[in-house]
Amino acid sequence: MSEQRHRKVPPARVGSWLMDFAVTITCWAYFTLGFVLFFSIRYIAAYLFAARREISFQRLTSMFYRGFFKLVRLIAPRHRWQIDEDIAAIQSSVIVCNHISYLDPLLMISLLMRQKTIVKTKFFKIPIFGWVLRNSGYFPADSEGKFARMMIDQVEGMKDYLAGGGNLFVFPEGTRSRDGNIGPLNKGALKIARLCRAPVYVLYLCNTDKLFTPGKFLFNTRIQNTIKIAIVDRIDPESGQGLSVSELEKRIRRTLMQQAETGCCTA
Repeated sequence: MSEQRHRKVPPARVGSWLMDFAVTITCWAYFTLGFVLFFSIRYIAAYLFAARREISFQRLTSMFYRGFFKLVRLIAPRHRWQIDEDIAAIQSSVIVCNHISYLDPLLMISLLMRQKTIVKTKFFKIPIFGWVLRNSGYFPADSEGKFARMMIDQVEGMKDYLAGGGNLFVFPEGTRSRDGNIGPLNKGALKIARLCRAPVYVLYLCNTDKLFTPGKFLFNTRIQNTIKIAIVDRIDPESGQGLSVSELEKRIRRTLMQQAETGCCTA
């Protein structure tokens, strides 16, 4: 027991931990230094002078997270990326996707220049970050209390927003899956798609959880990994309008489950 208790940690293991720590600190430092040095002035200028403030904020936020993932690719090269190029061209649509890591919403924002999504209400209370969320037109998750009016305004303006080329993306499971299975899907975004006669794109992503695992602080830089995200279904408003919200939910759930069962992002 004494020998096991005092057994030294192998140098290779210590080195791997230090690499994970260095990458993690560098990535999260981007959120403070990158914002202060490169984006804070742009956001302030957009707030004061932009004719279409919401669009400007969405584009700036997309650029900010695009820079984050460029940094990740540079300092964590063992993780390869396969991103469906058609995703960036999506407009005027409701996009649903599975959810397995904290990185997922950041990745979606980086891929879409015009985007809104539903964010936990507590994040709107964070100084500066909440200000960016509000001016980007993101939805608070709760429709009660002082955020009720914000939720109502966003829903009421969604038809014009989608018609103007914007996208609404959501993770209908509502939380990250810990086992890869598809949980119950929230139908709110599907109701919006049906009401606004907007196309619904179904995306499937995998392996972001191997880079940044739920419940852990450090990025995992040691493994060979391929992160993929692809369009796996598209439901047109013309063909999908005859489907009820429940039928849309079942089709999307079936598609996501097939991807989870057969492999990552298979056609």
